Amino acid sequence: MYRTRTEATDEQRAAAFYLGSLEDPLAPWVRATGPIDPYEMHLPVTVQDPVEWLSFWIVSQQISMAAATATFRRLLAALGGGLAPERVIAADDAALLGAGLSHAKVKAVRGLAQHVEDGRLEVGKLRTMPDEKIQSELVAVPSIGPWSAQMFMMRCIQRPDVFPAGDLGIRAALTTLDKLDSRITPKAAEQRSQVWRPYRTYATSYLWGYRWARDHPGED
Repeated sequence: MYRTRTEATDEQRAAAFYLGSLEDPLAPWVRATGPIDPYEMHLPVTVQDPVEWLSFWIVSQQISMAAATATFRRLLAALGGGLAPERVIAADDAALLGAGLSHAKVKAVRGLAQHVEDGRLEVGKLRTMPDEKIQSELVAVPSIGPWSAQMFMMRCIQRPDVFPAGDLGIRAALTTLDKLDSRITPKAAEQRSQVWRPYRTYATSYLWGYRWARDHPGED
């Protein structure tokens, strides 16, 4: 969760007002926090388009951010400075493996490039598609699951009403917030989130902030 660094936008103020006015356990935290920017994500690399964003996401899976950053930069260098699908497809395995990708990630990055190249994933249309369509298009790509698709919608194309019900941090925050005896299930979390429409991306970010504050008392 990031508090706004400049004057809040109309959407940020509207989301804070709406979520803070509900009769809901999250509302006091929203009021205490104020408007936030739920889309801000400090990527350690510069990405030029959705393909590069998704490629970095694939590269970063199951490794540290420092390792992902170094690997991604080597990958860019190996492919001439960009990840155009035709470059990825044309590159031999040795070049991709030499950049630090595992065999599984070589297959995943190629799969993404192939889906874009043959038109199965029309990245140019993603920003105009409804959320449900975007998710179904993305999860059809190898190595992109529902959570990765949701992060893409929240962080890359900045949709205001996305809720990653399967996220462990969100489920932990909801379990604490609602004083539940056991960890809330993804299905129950999805149902629970309906009260926060049409600002569930904002609610998600507030919940991450709520959990962080609970885990780090006294820190800001």
